[in-house]
Amino acid sequence: MKSALAIAALSLLSLAGAANAQVVFTDDFSGNTNANLATQTFDTGATTGFTHWSIGTPGDMDAGFFSVVNRARDVHSQFTTSFDADNNPEGAYAIYNGFSNQTGNAYRVRFLGLDVGVQYSISVAMLTLAADPPYPQISNIRFLHNLASLGDDITLTPVPSGQETWTTYTRTFVATGEDTLTIQNLGSASNSGNDFGLDNVSVARIPSPGAAALMGLGILATKRRRRA
Repeated sequence: MKSALAIAALSLLSLAGAANAQVVFTDDFSGNTNANLATQTFDTGATTGFTHWSIGTPGDMDAGFFSVVNRARDVHSQFTTSFDADNNPEGAYAIYNGFSNQTGNAYRVRFLGLDVGVQYSISVAMLTLAADPPYPQISNIRFLHNLASLGDDITLTPVPSGQETWTTYTRTFVATGEDTLTIQNLGSASNSGNDFGLDNVSVARIPSPGAAALMGLGILATKRRRRA
């Protein structure tokens, strides 16, 4: 059985690694909610393969379009009324009406100068937009680094109206110095579904195990001195 001291040390190492993570990019979509964003580039420099749908455009947003909204219901009568991933009534998030039988790049960001050989993470909050019933179709999402898949594909399953929940997904990659990260919406077998939201995109440098260990041991030593 592990000693209490060993368990405490492992916990501190985990906390040290998280605390020492260096965020290099964030996007909470707060700068793109105006109706004049007739572009495929977000204010952070990230891009999308979807076409922009302006808030206030008559009718429901069509397949192959994206928008940045306060609530998805702003642009589609069948979409959720949920606020952003922080449940901020003044916040914003990106939404996508997915293609039928066609894969689309929902979000892509390129970095030059990340530390070669160092591990980084990309985290994204996601939400299904159309409720089941009457829309049972799932959304399939893939993370890519330089066109190579990162881990398993993500399946977003619709839930009854009012039960929609943001979930954060994280994948890791090793930087090459020229790094492109893509969130890809995989083609659907149905004309409905593949409708999802994105929020709080974050890319961070993960500290090496050695650095986290030294930091964790330093914290542990400080705690022990305080108890003495």
